[in-house]
Amino acid sequence: MEISDRIYPESKMTTAVVDPPGPAAGLRFLEPYRRITSTGQFIPEIDGLRFIAIFSVYIFHLASDVYHRSSPGYSDSPASNGLYLLTSVLNVGVPLFFVISGFILGLPFAEAHRNLRKPVSLKKYFLRRVTRLEPPYILCLLLFFIFKGVTTVGAATRLVPNLIASIFYMHNSIFGRESAINGVAWSLEVEVQFYILAPVLALAFAIPKASIRRPALASLVLLATGLCKLVSSSQVLHLSLLAHAQYFLAGFIMAEVYLSDGARRRRHWLWDLISLGGWPLLLALLVRDPGGVWGAPSWLPWLLLLLTIAAFQGVVVNRFVTNPWIATVGGMCYTIYLLHVYIIVVVERVTEPIGGNAVFPLRLLIQCVLVSPILLTISAAYFRVIERPCMRPDWPWVKAAFPRVKSLCMARVQTQVDDGIA
Repeated sequence: MEISDRIYPESKMTTAVVDPPGPAAGLRFLEPYRRITSTGQFIPEIDGLRFIAIFSVYIFHLASDVYHRSSPGYSDSPASNGLYLLTSVLNVGVPLFFVISGFILGLPFAEAHRNLRKPVSLKKYFLRRVTRLEPPYILCLLLFFIFKGVTTVGAATRLVPNLIASIFYMHNSIFGRESAINGVAWSLEVEVQFYILAPVLALAFAIPKASIRRPALASLVLLATGLCKLVSSSQVLHLSLLAHAQYFLAGFIMAEVYLSDGARRRRHWLWDLISLGGWPLLLALLVRDPGGVWGAPSWLPWLLLLLTIAAFQGVVVNRFVTNPWIATVGGMCYTIYLLHVYIIVVVERVTEPIGGNAVFPLRLLIQCVLVSPILLTISAAYFRVIERPCMRPDWPWVKAAFPRVKSLCMARVQTQVDDGIA
């Protein structure tokens, strides 16, 4: 299948990609948990990459919680524990999310500048960002605010300023640290900054000649990487787009690659070899780098870009990321990202004694087996009831979440009309 078949909803892409081969019963089970796209376009590789990103972040936080709950002397020191060192760099899933966001938001602008679609309506673009992301995020903040208020004396009053700042995506810049309500929300604030600037940055796609446009995009990545080094000493700036723009811009390059003629070539197993060696290399380099992920190594956006391309162009790796189960879980990544830290903490308070004296690798495995099903169950329910309806462009949310509400209301209105009330 050519790349062009995956872009446009009117092509044969819809049937071939949205309904990949697999057990019919399994696909029917997954249907209520699949991502809804506003344009009807669906790129399964992206949700597969989202799965890799969210799984990495989940294991990063799970391993950290397991290790820090360990009793003294129960395991080796972090410096000598190879598995812990490996899991400590799995927060690379966040930069991968940034690359994916750059690709997803840059693609429509790139298509428009090539006359492959109508110009992007900025009104719809910003409205879509608000209606799609705000309800799940704000509800999550409120739930966690209530949770902290109930479980910690005085937390409700003390955390009100943090709640307000988090709701308006200003916590990083006001307090200079992660949200006190939901720490992972720091990256969402960076994402929002990119959403605002993306239409301006996407003007790079308006450069008509590819021979100029592509070096210009590469130069932007290099400039952003250098800027990150300059602002690294400031905690406030480190939690802003200034420190992470290179990853979003790498996503822009991915959009350029996606639309290029070279991307239309058939998949090749050489890209599988790149994936097979690239992911271990990525982790090894991060473990050896003193600054880790947030040391902003200059090679990181390029290696993430290469591995993203490999997910599209490989044979085996493409089958993995487009697997309907993998892509479906990846499509729920926003919900999982919002909820996973609290679920890990709460569940591990109960499961902590299980395997309490085991070595770190075994204890991590035990907790992963115990926590993961609970996380997936709660996240699937939240996604289906809260997030998925917000993916529908035909708001309101209540109508999308509960289809019977509309029919009941309409029946009530009709009754009032018949009775001469309305």
